[in-house]
Amino acid sequence: MKKLFLSLLSLIVSLNLNAQSTYVVDAGHSSLVFSISYNYSAFYGSFGEMEGKAVLTDEKDFSTAKVDFKVMIGSINTNSEGRDGHLQGERYLNAEKNDAATFVSKHIKKTGVDRYDMSGDLTIGGVTLSQTVNLEITGSGEVGKGEDKRSIMGAKATFSFNRSNFGVKGGIPTMSDKVDIVVSMNLVKEKVETAE
Repeated sequence: MKKLFLSLLSLIVSLNLNAQSTYVVDAGHSSLVFSISYNYSAFYGSFGEMEGKAVLTDEKDFSTAKVDFKVMIGSINTNSEGRDGHLQGERYLNAEKNDAATFVSKHIKKTGVDRYDMSGDLTIGGVTLSQTVNLEITGSGEVGKGEDKRSIMGAKATFSFNRSNFGVKGGIPTMSDKVDIVVSMNLVKEKVETAE
């Protein structure tokens, strides 16, 4: 009986240690903004459609996460339909051939309180390159009441890259090669379904 009890206790501890929490991007409360130099000023735009998730083995330490993120190229918004269509065209992002840009994390290193360096694979226009993202967890807690109560986490990611490395060379040098990205996200914890 004692051996059975110890075996069950060991199994419970093992399950708890290996428990994972999945947080999904709440696209309606998230945003991705990009900036690029144009002539003598900075030009800004955004993407409105995104999805993604972070799977953590320790909710208190984001370095245990595996992150998967996608943004739809067709959701670009620069306050000009004509320009949006131009940027989605073959000379720039070629949305017809590559409808999404993605990022998949490979390693996350803690650099300070709620701050991390997240390295992974960034894919744009069918080209995949290594990219490091500066990540800040801006807060966490619970919202709602009763059955609507949800655990949420706020995150801000910033990084830069040269678009020509991904084959996006249109407009250079009038439009700069370097692109700066800011992603602000609300991440909502998925509820674990329990068997009845």
